[in-house]
Amino acid sequence: MPLFQRRDAGDDGWTVEPMGNGETCRRRVRMERLGNILPHHREVLEAAAREEGRSLEEYVAWVANLSSDRMHATRDRIMNGVAGEREATLYGCWLEARAAVQEVQYPIEVRPGKYAWRGR
Repeated sequence: MPLFQRRDAGDDGWTVEPMGNGETCRRRVRMERLGNILPHHREVLEAAAREEGRSLEEYVAWVANLSSDRMHATRDRIMNGVAGEREATLYGCWLEARAAVQEVQYPIEVRPGKYAWRGR
């Protein structure tokens, strides 16, 4: 079993992941929201994209599609002092990029046994 796992919900672009409490959420990337990334975070992301030979759009799409497990592993490296300052700065920019371009929804029970998705 891979260390970082997620399930694709289908051809509609939604990715479904379990949350820490055992429930699920779904998310999809909305690249038209790329302009919502704050300028000082955008500069760091552009530099990282150039280092990897990617466009900003490709890099942000990659970041937005990282699994929560992968993000948590990076966060834990930072909190445990294993990661350097550059990785910590980049992680903060990843969080900003994800918040800007991801649409996230959570299931809510609308009546007994019937659920609908709701989110931002």
